[in-house]
Amino acid sequence: MTLTKTRNSEALLIGMASGEEAAFRRLYEAEADWVYAIALRILRDSQAAEDAVQEAFIKLWRTASRFDPALGSAKTWIGIIARNAALDLGRRRQPVEELDEGHLATLATEAVEPPDPKLGKCLDELPRDQARAIVTMYSYGLSHSELSETLALPLGTVKSWIRRGTQSLKLCMEG
Repeated sequence: MTLTKTRNSEALLIGMASGEEAAFRRLYEAEADWVYAIALRILRDSQAAEDAVQEAFIKLWRTASRFDPALGSAKTWIGIIARNAALDLGRRRQPVEELDEGHLATLATEAVEPPDPKLGKCLDELPRDQARAIVTMYSYGLSHSELSETLALPLGTVKSWIRRGTQSLKLCMEG
């Protein structure tokens, strides 16, 4: 992603916070495909993913005034809202599905392409176990205890990996 696109998304969010419908429309045109990809990966259903995109953009419109570029990039903020919209929709639409242990083990080892090249670079700098734990947890919406069970590791170890890894990612992303 280019710096220009990042600044453009930030400007559009700031415009949305002021009530500019044109800013909303342009942000939707720029980011809807990416938001849909996030939702589809989580929900694995195209209709549900489309619903999640709609919910994410409604939330973006309502909460645009909370965006602070000093705290993170627009892309990251949009991605978090998209992820949460998809997870919330998934919880409302489907009963909790028990995943078999073989599938959970696969989730922990699948490669996931980060949405931001800088994030990918920063993840590559982490110890492999920390990076996989973070990507698995956030990509599949697992709690610390679910991740602990999935990786067959003590809960304290998983929490430490996540904490140290996210601290390292924050420093790397800021640098």
